Amino acid sequence: MVDFRSLETLVWVATLRSFRRAAVRLNTTQPAVSQRIAQLETEIGRRLLVREKRTVVPTDAGRQLIAYAERLLRLRAEMLHAVADSSAIRATLKLGVAETIVHTWLPRFVERMAKAYPRIELEIEVDITPNLRERLIAQEQDLVFVLGALAGPQLKNLPLSTYRLAFLTAPGYPLPKGPIGLDVLARHPIMTFSRNTRPYLALREMFSAPGLPAVRIHASSSMATILRMAEDGLGIAAVPSAIAGAEIRAGRLRMLRTGVELPELDFFAAWRTTPDAGTIEAVAMIAAEVARSAGRVSRDLAPSRPARPD
Repeated sequence: MVDFRSLETLVWVATLRSFRRAAVRLNTTQPAVSQRIAQLETEIGRRLLVREKRTVVPTDAGRQLIAYAERLLRLRAEMLHAVADSSAIRATLKLGVAETIVHTWLPRFVERMAKAYPRIELEIEVDITPNLRERLIAQEQDLVFVLGALAGPQLKNLPLSTYRLAFLTAPGYPLPKGPIGLDVLARHPIMTFSRNTRPYLALREMFSAPGLPAVRIHASSSMATILRMAEDGLGIAAVPSAIAGAEIRAGRLRMLRTGVELPELDFFAAWRTTPDAGTIEAVAMIAAEVARSAGRVSRDLAPSRPARPD
């Protein structure tokens, strides 16, 4: 008799093209995966997978069975979400998070998850968006909260939150009074996101306008480090003001008033549309609700238009 566990194993071996990676994904051993596939092939009476060089590919019979298996697994996931108590769902969810989310509403999301899915364990990894995208595509992450929607085969996106970049400095940082233009900002060190991220590239383009002096842009993957450097008077931080709410309210940092229209950063949840993605999509919906609630409670501190001079 064919069981769901064997069908799920077949789908993941074919998706990942590896018995070893499928074993990691299913939290079991490679011999156990091989045994399930062998048992399934015995029950079906057909060869389902073959090894080609260093990869595994399905046979014609395997592809046929995988199509049915994916439909069955998707239907099972829909059934469980429609009928089962969410507190009974047990799983380990590998979550990748951009650091801006860590400093805004991630703690509230973890709290909501503990109530909605108390038996789901979160494995959280903080990294920049390009790295998280690669890990999601490589099946090493189940769900990511990243900057910008991700394009790729079988990837689904859900909008989360939007934050505008702002220029932040220590209160005593030496700058002239009044509106501060790019020509003045360019004479000071600018500290922002890692290289190859959208904020860094946007700032680099902004400061490449004709007539501006050469600018020094220091890149870091740690928002906490950038804020601390700005507090210590080492330069001007170009980060979402939402992550520095505590520092601004305490008077350790201040937003500069400029006539510069800084870019908005749109964050999304992204995941793969696999047959068992029902729980992941439900978790992404929780993240979207938490992000919207956080936005209503505390709007982005950055001005949407040029403000009055200091």
